[in-house]
This record gives sequence, structure tokens and C-alpha cells, in this order.
Amino acid sequence: MRRVLILLLALLLSACAAPAAPAPAEGQAESTPPEEPLEVPAETAPEEAEDHVLLTLDAPLADGRTLRLEAVGRLVDEYSVGVREVRVYDGEELIQTVQAREANMAFWGDGDLLPGESVSEYTSCWKPEGSMTALDLNFDGNTDLGLFGWPANNTIPYYYWLWDEGTEQYHYAFVLQEAEAHPETGELSAQYKSGSAGSQWITEVYKPGESGELHLVRVERDTCDFEPAPPSYLDFDRGWAEETWVPPEGREPISPRNDRWSIEADLLLVRREVPVYEINGDNTISHFTEIWELRDGGLKLISREEYIYEDQP
Repeated sequence: MRRVLILLLALLLSACAAPAAPAPAEGQAESTPPEEPLEVPAETAPEEAEDHVLLTLDAPLADGRTLRLEAVGRLVDEYSVGVREVRVYDGEELIQTVQAREANMAFWGDGDLLPGESVSEYTSCWKPEGSMTALDLNFDGNTDLGLFGWPANNTIPYYYWLWDEGTEQYHYAFVLQEAEAHPETGELSAQYKSGSAGSQWITEVYKPGESGELHLVRVERDTCDFEPAPPSYLDFDRGWAEETWVPPEGREPISPRNDRWSIEADLLLVRREVPVYEINGDNTISHFTEIWELRDGGLKLISREEYIYEDQP
């Protein structure tokens, strides 16, 4: 069922003019598939069809060492490559082999497999250079590991493994879409399209707890999936409504690996900024920006300022 829901979400088309998609984080793949098949010279095709090193990245650690990460995989078809494993080297010593199958099994499970099928040993990616990423997800000074999970009509989902200083191993953690670390604020963001017919653009924001575990601190949602009360109407020429949702006090922390939560059911709406317009009695149009905030248990209108377009008289 999870696979069906994810595939349905990926195929949804945007109902309104979507906000500009975020630029990919450094080291991550663009979310645009190649227009042409991967060029594989005939003389090298047999070699490309066998497992080989697709990409090598450095992974600095907090103790001053730099690990070497080698993504090993092969050409899956004329449009994609797949990573089977990541070999982790400390100098010339192989200290760990990370299997892509572990992430495929953790995320997809085997409940939808037909008799005789098995969990895939490979990820799926458009180009070798985008198959793996390395970044510090929880700001502990250690570089973590990500693998491009599968192509999607959305932002790209990556499987992530976090470095554990105690075991000196990578441990599988979660899937996030378009993850980007923000060292200046100590936050990790993930962005994706959601809602009815792609009517929402979601940004999840996480911060590490005392143990380094990432916890959700807020969700920023751009949405056109509601209508303001008449006589105001959403001013789509200026964008969507911007909302901020937070976990309520006392709630169990929400981590990226926990997919059993929803915005409306588990979070509190604490702020909404809405671009609206009104049609006046003389058929002229006035534009406003409304700010609503959570006050005394409810969302209250705290400011309403007129917006003047530059080309308006």
C-alpha cells in the first residue's frame, strides 16, 4: 500500500502555478532526467554492464580523518545506473560495505512483491555523478552518506546513512527528499510537492537533539489548497499562502524515519501569510497581505496591509 500511495503522489500534477523548485544541495543530482540515453560506447558496454566504481567521494570526519566512499554499481538500462554497494575506506583499509538492498528493504519492504521476486539489490539514478552524495546531516562534524533512491516526478528521494562515532560505521537512517544542511542555523531541510493535484509545497525542518537524532521543529507549507473567507480571494499572481506548523508541546519527537504523522493531525498551525485581493463596489481591485497567528488557542488576524503593484497608478 505504501508503494501505491507514493507512486500516486509522484504522478500528481500541480493544480496551480507551483513555486520555484529549490536548487539542489551541493553534491546532489539535478531533478531533471537526461533528454538522451546514456552514451555507452560499444567497446565498453560489456564492462559498463558489470559492477564497477561509479563515483568516489571524500568524507571528512570530526577527528581529522577523511574516509573514501566508492559507489559500486552498473548500467541498469540505457537511461539509468544503479548502485549496489558503497565501499568505505579509511586510508587503504576497507572498514565497511554499505548495501543498497538494506535501504530498499527498509523503505519499500517486501509486502508487495510477487512470488519469485526479491528486494532490489540496486538503487536507480539517471547519471553516475549523481548516484551518491556526502554531507553532514546532523552537524556533528562527521560526513554522512546518501544514495539517490529512485527517479521521481518530484524532488529526488535519497537514502541516508549516518556515521556513528562509537561503532565507526554508517547506519541506515531514513529517506528525505531534496535534503539540504544549513550550518548557519544548525537545521536540515527537506522539500517536496504534496497535496491534492500538487497544490502544496512542503519544507520540513529538522534539528539534532542531544544524541544527534534529528527531530522535526517546523513545517513550512506553501499552499493554494484552501479559500479565504469572502470577500477576499487568493491572489495567485503573488504566490500561494505561506503557513508555519510546529509540533505541539509535550508531543513525542518526530524523526525523519517516522512516516506515521500528518501536518493537520499532528502539528499546530501557528502562522499564515496570505496574499489576497478584493473587488470593490466600483469594480476596482485592492490587494492585501494578511498575517494570521496562533493567539489564545486560535488563529487570529493580526495585520492586514495593502499591497501596491509597481505598475499600479
